[in-house]
Amino acid sequence: MLISVIIPVYNTMQYLPHCLRSVEAQDTDDIEIILVDDGSSDGSGEYCDDYEKSHENVRVIHQENSGASAARNAGLRAARGKFIHFIDSDDYLADETVYARFIKEMAPLSPEIVFSRCKTYSVDLTEVVQEQPPYLKEGFFEGDVLCDVLKHKYQMTMTSPVNKIFMRDFLIRNDLFFCKGIQHEEDEWLPRVISCARTAYFYNEFIYAARYMRPGSLSQTDTEERRTEKALSRIYIAVSGMEYMEQKNLAPDTLALIAEYYWDYLTDACVMCCQFRSRENKEKIYRELKKNRRFFDSRRYLKSRNRRMMGLMFKTLGVRITVRIIGIRYGK
Repeated sequence: MLISVIIPVYNTMQYLPHCLRSVEAQDTDDIEIILVDDGSSDGSGEYCDDYEKSHENVRVIHQENSGASAARNAGLRAARGKFIHFIDSDDYLADETVYARFIKEMAPLSPEIVFSRCKTYSVDLTEVVQEQPPYLKEGFFEGDVLCDVLKHKYQMTMTSPVNKIFMRDFLIRNDLFFCKGIQHEEDEWLPRVISCARTAYFYNEFIYAARYMRPGSLSQTDTEERRTEKALSRIYIAVSGMEYMEQKNLAPDTLALIAEYYWDYLTDACVMCCQFRSRENKEKIYRELKKNRRFFDSRRYLKSRNRRMMGLMFKTLGVRITVRIIGIRYGK
């Protein structure tokens, strides 16, 4: 198979049939579908098994509930296609020609990443909530893909894997698996992936349709404990990401851009911390920042004077005072 479609499934029985119909309707037979049931309890797992029995190109993997990262990793390890496309089980493909167009126009060039566009709909699909803006260029690109993406500030390129198609060997060769146990694992994964790429294809057509915050999704859960986990994840993404990039011998301009990107994550975590009512939750953020003081040294890559001063304040004034200053300066 040329394309392996990997679909993590967790309690999305209401939407899964629509998702699978959109893949099944594709105008090509050169795909395999890997359904990874992440311990569903609503009948989704049984539906996957029945679907596998009636479709020769479908494989089902069952695992205990471990999260989307583990499910995607399991699918990636099992995949046999030259290219990988991750789909969320409550979303669907834009039309029946998505993969046929990819096979005809892009696959012959063997890009490591294809950047396409996504359209987000209301849960009932009656209105468009968001359209990803077009890329400034279109076609095959060879060079510093990360610098190009960061420089143009392309929306949804660093935070969404579903509007992209990846070469499987490229992911495996660079050990590009998802990190488990954090929120918004895509935000940690994609910068690493893009930093390893030297070829890409920018495609201005819509290939993917997403549902905006379906009922019961994690993105709709808004408690202080949940926001604390989100802030801790943001710190982890910033610290681990900067450490990864420093080891890659990136061009100075690229390193400056990615440092700015990760400092945005750290700033966001500090602003959230200032909004917490619980002293215990604030202390969790303070401890995590103190544990990762080495990140503050990355201020030397920044071109922004304000951000460099922020890094210096962490070093001289300490974590607690600096977090409060950031909260006042950047909080709403």
